[in-house]
Amino acid sequence: MKKSLTCIAASIFLSFGVYAATEGVEYQVLPASAQFDAPNTVTKIYSINCPFCFKYEKAGIPNHKIIPAGSKIEQYHISPKPPFGIEKSTALAIAKEIKGDQVFKQVKAEYYNQYHVKKVKFESSDATINFVLDDLDMTRSEFDKHAENPKVKALIAEWDQGVAVANIQGVPAITVNGKYLINTKSITSMNMLKDLITELSAK
Repeated sequence: MKKSLTCIAASIFLSFGVYAATEGVEYQVLPASAQFDAPNTVTKIYSINCPFCFKYEKAGIPNHKIIPAGSKIEQYHISPKPPFGIEKSTALAIAKEIKGDQVFKQVKAEYYNQYHVKKVKFESSDATINFVLDDLDMTRSEFDKHAENPKVKALIAEWDQGVAVANIQGVPAITVNGKYLINTKSITSMNMLKDLITELSAK
């Protein structure tokens, strides 16, 4: 299901053109229970543990070149997906809230590289956390303290709004405005994805 979109960076010739997207084909409206408040936002819902999410990351899907002016991109790492999803979400949330975007990107890259390039799986919760302490430039006691920070907990809760979406189509998932879920298996080019995001953003 995900393979077509992971290849679109090299296939940019197809486009919707004058044809409108069809609900149930290129996208679906999320049920009310899965919708979340994200105006003018393209959200990628993902897990470090997902191989297709790693392919999306390498391909830069989505990126700012394919979203309308005035829109932004958010990334929701969902914590329930094993192994050690909550530990990875916590490390990523601490990186983003306490250290900033650059460290967040570094921690995410380190996890992806360890799991999908080196093929090394963590054997415990402690190992999962300790792996990124140097990147975070903090001790384990500092990590545990930051994990209780209300802003960190709130960010994890915000990201986990994506769990209901992941239950519909799996991950990675791309949503527009927290309401529309792109059917990634129908997307065959970057231009097509760009046009679809533009159309859904205007609804």
